[in-house]
Order: sequence, then C-alpha cells, then structure tokens
Amino acid sequence: MPTEWTEYVAGLRTLRVTVGEPRLSVVMLHGRAMAPESLAPFATSLGMAADYFIPEGPVCEGPGHAWWPVDATCRRAMRAQGPRDLHAESPAGASSARAALLELLQHVKAQAPDHAVVLIGFSQGGMLACDALLRDHVRIDGLALLSSCRITAAEWEARRKAFHALPVLVSHGRTDAELSFAAGEALRDLCLRGGAAVTWVPFDGGHEIPLVVWRGIRRLLQELPVD
Repeated sequence: MPTEWTEYVAGLRTLRVTVGEPRLSVVMLHGRAMAPESLAPFATSLGMAADYFIPEGPVCEGPGHAWWPVDATCRRAMRAQGPRDLHAESPAGASSARAALLELLQHVKAQAPDHAVVLIGFSQGGMLACDALLRDHVRIDGLALLSSCRITAAEWEARRKAFHALPVLVSHGRTDAELSFAAGEALRDLCLRGGAAVTWVPFDGGHEIPLVVWRGIRRLLQELPVD
C-alpha cells in the first residue's frame, strides 16, 4: 500500500507519496487553481514503485494554488476569443517559482541520489517545468508536459538544445478550451527541434489527463533505465 505524508520543501507544502520500494523519483506540478491532493490518486494509480513529490504552488488562486499570479480580467478577455496560446507571455513570478522548484529538485536528489528523476507538469505546471529545464538546465531523466504550452517562446527557442536526447511526453486535447490544441502542437515541435525523444499523445478531449495520457506516462516511467 502507498504511504502519504506532507512535508515542507523549499517553503512549499509538498505531498509525498511512496509506492512500493522506490526506484524512481517523480516530481508532479499541478496546474492553476489546483492542489497537490488532486494528483495524488493519479500517482498511486500508475502502479510504479516510486517516490512521488507533489508540491503546492505558492500563489493562492481560486479554490487552489498556482505557480504565478494570473490576471483574471485579462484571462477572461483572452478566453472570450477562444482557446489561448501564451507563447508571448512572460509571467511575473516565474523566476521565483523556478527557484523554489530547483530547491525542491535538489532535496529530491539528496534523498535518493541513485534514482532517475522525472518531472511531470500539467498546464501551468508544465510551463514551469519546461522553463526550469531551458533556463536553469535542471538535470532530469524524463519530462512529461500535459495540456501545456510555451511561454517566452523566443527565449525558449534559443535554449532548445537543453532538450537534446531527453525522453519527453507531450499531450494535448483536441477540444481544450483553456489552451489551444495548436499551442500544444507548437510545444511538441519545440521539443523536437531541440532533439528530444518525443512521444506525442493527442486525444479527443479537453483540459485534462485522460486514460491514454496515463498510459503514456506509465510507459515513460517503465522505459527509464534504473539501477
């Protein structure tokens, strides 16, 4: 049976779920207005022996938390025009969110130096994961970007070689009303241009993590080399 407890890492309330005898460390970043508890059942259902670290974003946002603040008026105006692509956005608070994520990853690696480390981000969490990889060259062994998109796209493009040879899963729903399907495709293409080993998982659905994506993440974890 998995064990669950809460700790504070890098100043972030972090839900830790341990399944079996861990051979992997998995960091899962929730999306805007979500909480770590919403991803805990997803982690346990994977059936992979791993330590799962699910931190809570530092910004209160609606019923949950976020990694950086989002202007509600601007968001409503953009959504009125249809699903968004945030490729030109430069979010205030992204740098401090990256600093907290880097500290958390250092903690995770110190706990189990021999474990492969996988970073999974949903929506805004995927933007943060990708931003940290490209700007701070975080050392990870796998990446999953779920229903996400680019931010500061020109700067990411210049740093795309950080993807080289990294296994990356990119998923997006064809009817996503939050972030456009085209934005997901553009994120996939950026990873490909950077030399990532990309698994692309489009699906008939919205802003979500359906079974087909669950299977893709499980396969990503299964295929990682472990000691």
